[in-house]
Amino acid sequence: MNFTARASIVNRTHRVVREQALVMQEQKQRSRSLWVPLGIFSVLLVGLCYAVWAVLEGYDDLAPNGLPDASDQMFLLLLWSLPVTAVLFGLVWFQRGRNRANSEVTR
Repeated sequence: MNFTARASIVNRTHRVVREQALVMQEQKQRSRSLWVPLGIFSVLLVGLCYAVWAVLEGYDDLAPNGLPDASDQMFLLLLWSLPVTAVLFGLVWFQRGRNRANSEVTR
């Protein structure tokens, strides 16, 4: 059995693959990375933790060992971080779903 392919079919296939690779590369360059928002929210989180700690430290909630009671700080930190985490997960989920829908349309 001879399984040789015609040069025109091979060249067309190579051309299609190259075009798809270029489209994928352009989409990847257009999509933004999550490192910048992650960095911004990390800095905001550190600043918020410092501010909450400073405010609650003013109440003189000192334990017998002289350290501030951390239960209030952790509660406020969880109240702030859980909704932000849920929103970030939702945004990533929505973005990936939209990217999948766009990639299916281009096929």
